Amino acid sequence: MSKSSSPYVRRLLWIVACFVGGFALLCVSGWALVVNGSTQDSAMVTVLRWLPVATGAITVAAGFFLLSLPVPGDPEDFFLPDDADGELESTDGK
Repeated sequence: MSKSSSPYVRRLLWIVACFVGGFALLCVSGWALVVNGSTQDSAMVTVLRWLPVATGAITVAAGFFLLSLPVPGDPEDFFLPDDADGELESTDGK
């Protein structure tokens, strides 16, 4: 992403990537791996079958977490910590 892109756009892209990627993992892996599983599978194979499903669920949860984060009114405060003003004042060379 370019340096000039808005932090709002970057967060939106992360949210979309989490939702699309997570739901794709859930649907594809859920259908191909878990539904077509066998009762003869070992415990390790069963865990490996459920790993993409769990990863997809965690990715979707991360998308909801990013969606629930508050967005400040001032775009400059989006990624700056609370004490950034004090740090900037102390770096004026005095």
